Amino acid sequence: MKTLIISGSPRKNGDSMTLVNEMIKYLNGEVRVIYTYNNNISPCVDCRYCWHNKGCSINDGMQEVYQLLNEVDNVIIASPIYFSELTGQLLSFASRLQLFYSSRCIRKDSEFKQKKKNGVLVISAGGDSNNYECSSRTANIIFHQINTTLIGSVSTIHTNNIPAKDDIEALVKAQELALRLNELNNIS
Repeated sequence: MKTLIISGSPRKNGDSMTLVNEMIKYLNGEVRVIYTYNNNISPCVDCRYCWHNKGCSINDGMQEVYQLLNEVDNVIIASPIYFSELTGQLLSFASRLQLFYSSRCIRKDSEFKQKKKNGVLVISAGGDSNNYECSSRTANIIFHQINTTLIGSVSTIHTNNIPAKDDIEALVKAQELALRLNELNNIS
């Protein structure tokens, strides 16, 4: 089993990654983490290369991600919430998934296939709001573009007062989701 974690957090040890690290403890198989703030991945510039060609004209770290997305069994998207949305860096990363949309809908490439995957959304939020529906909708769009079925989500909110490491309910949920991914991939 292979799992790709796409982290939209600027901190490798922040609240969203605390939940991800809890999942990693229980996930079987190979795990790869892409940190959108640290990988050399530019946003889509709407050059429309992918409208007429296979692939993307931007030669950067996303080329490896495209390949990984056809190899992995699971995708975990993790992000803190900024202004009720996934982080800007994660959204810039997601803009590069335009390649998949173009292959399916613009070029209508009959040879274009994407492996089906299972997905989990991990959200952390501080502040004074429980409003993370917008970020969930955006994550669902991302999961759809990469042929991933969301099997569940885990969130830790009000992290200004209770850090993720102390959010027992969220930590237990993270563990349960990791075990569910193992089960869905027939690995115990």
